[in-house]
Amino acid sequence: MMKPILILMICIIAIAATACLHPSGLEDAMIECNLTLIGDCERVLSYDEIREIPSCEGRGGFFTTVGIVNGPFKCKGVPIEELCDLVGGINATDTVRIRASDGYLMVFTRDQVRGDFVTYDPATMREVPHTDPEVMLMYEQDGSPLSEDTGGPLRVAIVSKGKLLTEGHYWVQWVDTIEITK
Repeated sequence: MMKPILILMICIIAIAATACLHPSGLEDAMIECNLTLIGDCERVLSYDEIREIPSCEGRGGFFTTVGIVNGPFKCKGVPIEELCDLVGGINATDTVRIRASDGYLMVFTRDQVRGDFVTYDPATMREVPHTDPEVMLMYEQDGSPLSEDTGGPLRVAIVSKGKLLTEGHYWVQWVDTIEITK
């Protein structure tokens, strides 16, 4: 009777230790995804090519329509505007359509791509002014690659140097296409 319990305990410890070694369950080398950029031309970037673009970092979080707060997280990624510049850039009247692999679509104005959002204090949930929000295509959260469970491998994040929250519907998960529409 003791032997099966001992074997079960060893298995549980081994599984827990594996999760602690790499919490997201992902290795950078194992992440395979492509991002399609559409503007004046079309360009497809691999995950590795995205990570080679100069990155930015910040803190940001979001809340859901039922008030559940997620974050703020330490986020790392590439500014959306920089990705748009790779296919011709954004003009004042353009919109940017960010699409997810599950079909979800969010449309951003140029001002939003440049950080024009209503922001909220994470502690009070009251609206607060922010002068430095940045919209990024995040690939790393709290020091680990994004897993599918955390919206990865690529997800929209709205961040700043301080802590802020924004509405969750802007934080598109599983991003596979960014399209500039005239």
